[in-house]
Amino acid sequence: MSYIKLAAHYVDQSGGRIAVGAWQLYITLNNGTTVDFPAPFVALDATLAVTPVIEPDGDAGVRVDFTRWSPLRYGVSGSTGFPVWLSSQELAVRVARAFDADPATRWSDSPDDIRTWLRSWAVTNDVPLTV
Repeated sequence: MSYIKLAAHYVDQSGGRIAVGAWQLYITLNNGTTVDFPAPFVALDATLAVTPVIEPDGDAGVRVDFTRWSPLRYGVSGSTGFPVWLSSQELAVRVARAFDADPATRWSDSPDDIRTWLRSWAVTNDVPLTV
């Protein structure tokens, strides 16, 4: 049996201070209602995570899709999600770690720059993907 534990808040302790935060997600339901809630994620380390796709489900619900995932950087210095969804949690973890470790990238890079990096990374690592 598989097990996925999602968190929605993080705790950052530095400089004698403790901060609790969340990456806010805004979903607009089919009836136009906007739902604001902390995005669920799986933490990889103190500031790196992957998050499943969250989509509107009709007029009164949201759906968590565990077949598509995206890298996420979170913390008191700011939270940023990747501009693309990937086809598995495992692939999203690999991409998150590789992007985070690459000195030529920043989480503040433009979506186009991140997509370009991802295409290059996929070719270099022989990972089929469409972005």
